[in-house]
Amino acid sequence: MAVTLPTSTDVRKVRAEANRTVSAQFDLIRTPLLAGLGVGDLALHTLGELPERLTPEELRKQADKVSEQARRTYNELADRGEGALRRIRNQPQVARALRGVEDATGRIERQVDRAVDTAHDRGEEVLGRVSRETRSVGERTARATQRSAARTARNARQASDELAEAVQEAGDEAAHTTRSATRKAANRTQPATR
Repeated sequence: MAVTLPTSTDVRKVRAEANRTVSAQFDLIRTPLLAGLGVGDLALHTLGELPERLTPEELRKQADKVSEQARRTYNELADRGEGALRRIRNQPQVARALRGVEDATGRIERQVDRAVDTAHDRGEEVLGRVSRETRSVGERTARATQRSAARTARNARQASDELAEAVQEAGDEAAHTTRSATRKAANRTQPATR
């Protein structure tokens, strides 16, 4: 199974996706957060203006009025918050800090890219060495197996030749013994000659 290591391009893609996700999440909460601050302020201001005793009808009217005002204020506060954020970002010390963060982020990204590239190259190098060494060990093992099999075959041939020789000798000896015994027996049973 081939092994694929991440490259700096892969890391950059993941980092870009993470940045997009964080920005999208921040954009989702930014406007409601700014509007929420404005609604709280408006509610406090409106409650301070309410008369001490109100009828249910007057309360409904005031609630509708506050609700409509809150919607308008929500949009106004979001716009105002946008402007405040621009002003804050444009302040020299904040702008410097943001540039410093961007510079540091760029340096870190470059270092990460170099580290990933180095790790990738070293990983490829190690995998290449492991692959070569595996082939080399396999080849040495195959040669040793061939040599061992040849020795075993020679030994088996020699042992079988020796066994065949021993069987042959045993057969010859058995035949000789049989012949000798049968001759003696035949001689004893042979009729006597006159």
